[in-house]
Amino acid sequence: MSLRITIISLFCYLCTNLSAQTFSLKQVNDTCSVLVLSTDSMSDEWQLPHPVYQFRTGDVDGDGIEEALVGVVKSTRFYPEKGNRLFVFKNRDGRVRPLWMGSRLGEELVDFRVADSKLLSLEKCRNGQYNLDEWEWSRFGPRFSRYIITNATLEEAYQIFNQYEKNNDDSHAVGARPHGMEPTN
Repeated sequence: MSLRITIISLFCYLCTNLSAQTFSLKQVNDTCSVLVLSTDSMSDEWQLPHPVYQFRTGDVDGDGIEEALVGVVKSTRFYPEKGNRLFVFKNRDGRVRPLWMGSRLGEELVDFRVADSKLLSLEKCRNGQYNLDEWEWSRFGPRFSRYIITNATLEEAYQIFNQYEKNNDDSHAVGARPHGMEPTN
């Protein structure tokens, strides 16, 4: 009996998670958006009551299923000044559920994307220079892996950052625009 329940549960899990899914973003007004998950059979929404500066999808946790990565502008308990933050959402049984709603990665977040199931963050340092960092997914959320480039100009950092999108199909930008900083190509 137990084996039968396990097989049925596995089948239901696979059916739910292998069906076609799409994350999209609807802007309600300047300070409110709605993250929409659409599958073959249903739709679910998650309200984001903060300005959104970036929206991407990609398999950040390496499970073969795309997550939604949403950059919002907000303050947090530990960082009361408004800044760029990253939220990651997952499809859990056809519902939008937060996977990580962090207050900060390393330095001031400028831009992000997914490449080879790793999170890449373009960050502005206190000295005015820019770093491109790589993060691996752990059980809690992103864990720092390595610096790709440090102490670069914004143009230099974006030049390397943009190469990851050209060479990788893991991350998909949807109306991506870094808040207050336009990429230089």
